[in-house]
Amino acid sequence: MTETQTTDGRVPDTAHVSFPDGRYGRRRQPARRRPALTAALTAGVVVAGVAAAWLLMESYGQDEVSERLLAYDDSVAGQVAVTFEVYKPAGEGAVCAVRSRDLAGAEIGYAEVEVPADDSTRVEMTYVLPVEGDANTGEVLRCWQAD
Repeated sequence: MTETQTTDGRVPDTAHVSFPDGRYGRRRQPARRRPALTAALTAGVVVAGVAAAWLLMESYGQDEVSERLLAYDDSVAGQVAVTFEVYKPAGEGAVCAVRSRDLAGAEIGYAEVEVPADDSTRVEMTYVLPVEGDANTGEVLRCWQAD
């Protein structure tokens, strides 16, 4: 696109153009900048986000007790041997929920297993869970700190 030129070939200076009053509406004034307000609002949003993250971490964060299934053996009819490890604070006990399901997914065995309070932070246990039916799985649902 080329610039508009006058008859003598010069480009007119449009910086000082004056428009007739009332013809093209009112010209907008440049918006005022408010850096202090923007900074305060940004800081407020960041503080609120950090506070929300901290509260959610306290409510739903990782417990002091965690578990991991190592193996299960369903070769003996009427029982499932579930081997799992528990990480817990030293000197405190824990309770773990163990279950078994059949091929259809129905729960056929459930028990809450107590993990003894001792000086170790990692405990490996094997629990023999009695079941009613043909077992397909052995699971550790979750562990929590003993009361």
